[in-house]
Amino acid sequence: MPQFLGKACRAKFTIMGKSKPVHDALNRLAEAEERFLASEFLSPAVRGGQVQVRIAGVICQLKIQPQDFEGFGIFRPTSHAEARLVRPARMAERQRYLELFPLVRLIVAGRQDDMWLTVPAHRGDTRFHIEGMVPVRLAEEAQLFEVIQARFDGSQFWYAGSDPRWDPAMAAHMRQALEKMVTPDKLDRPGLTAEERQAYASNYWPRYETSEEARRSREENRLRQALEHAGAELRDYVERRDVYTITYEVDGQRHVSAISKNDLSVQVAGICLSGEDQKFDLQSLVGVIREAQEGHGLVRVGHQNQGMAEEQYWQVHPQQRRR
Repeated sequence: MPQFLGKACRAKFTIMGKSKPVHDALNRLAEAEERFLASEFLSPAVRGGQVQVRIAGVICQLKIQPQDFEGFGIFRPTSHAEARLVRPARMAERQRYLELFPLVRLIVAGRQDDMWLTVPAHRGDTRFHIEGMVPVRLAEEAQLFEVIQARFDGSQFWYAGSDPRWDPAMAAHMRQALEKMVTPDKLDRPGLTAEERQAYASNYWPRYETSEEARRSREENRLRQALEHAGAELRDYVERRDVYTITYEVDGQRHVSAISKNDLSVQVAGICLSGEDQKFDLQSLVGVIREAQEGHGLVRVGHQNQGMAEEQYWQVHPQQRRR
């Protein structure tokens, strides 16, 4: 029965009843491990991670010391499970290592934690099937919307530098447009590719939704506070070009009014004010409504208030603007 010694990557076995070719293969693996333990190797590493090595076709993972090292390093194994950094790799050594793997061009399209996320610069590249964004390791020098070169080792994309064929001014133009919140369909520059426009849109829309959500939150608070100050309660509002159509309650009774975005002045009160709607603001309107409710003199206007038609109201009471 086989005896397994050491870690999963270790390959010294005592074999009974196995053919000579299998025995020879296992011996070659064991010899390769012994040579590996006596040698140094180059590998990229991320902080707190592990490095992978291939020994006679078998991939093994080793923890590294120091654990906070990040970059390309020359390591020496201390066991079948650990390795220690000897020195950082030189630029030429790093370049030779990266050239072992296929080249892919990517567009820097976002950031998550401490990693840049990318999309393919050429959707027509059938060597890789990439859905969504993929992280590129050790890409600290990259910038948003830059087209970069990366090398794929079978599990990770490793940063190999800026793509010299691309104009860096394009990425700068896109970053400036994003700061100005230029919509993706308005982004225009000679040479802009569909992939670059997609990368831009993937940044624009989340930023737009965040800013729009924050703006709506501020506007809702503005309406709510104005109503609460007058003793009313906001239920809902719809934003139109220059006005808010707000639904609110005054002493338990529902009302709908159209209010100017600019200064919360009344455009259509939703009750009969003899055409003088625009002489009131939101807070004063609540006081008028409350007084009318208590005196039973409330005449509603508009279908949303289940009152007389708005057109009929303005015919009977021509609009009188504030002076």
